Amino acid sequence: MKFCGSCDEAIRDGEKYTTHDIAGSSYGGDTVYRHVAECTPVPIQTTQDSVYH
Repeated sequence: MKFCGSCDEAIRDGEKYTTHDIAGSSYGGDTVYRHVAECTPVPIQTTQDSVYH
């Protein structure tokens, strides 16, 4: 099963997707799949929750 690298949702049979190869220097690398249709990206945490201001 393939998962979208942008929204983390499954790519179902018949859905259009693109592939992006990521080269690895110490391993064979990875392939990232992404929906062709617009999808909602998963939020990325850029700091810890425990940081106080």
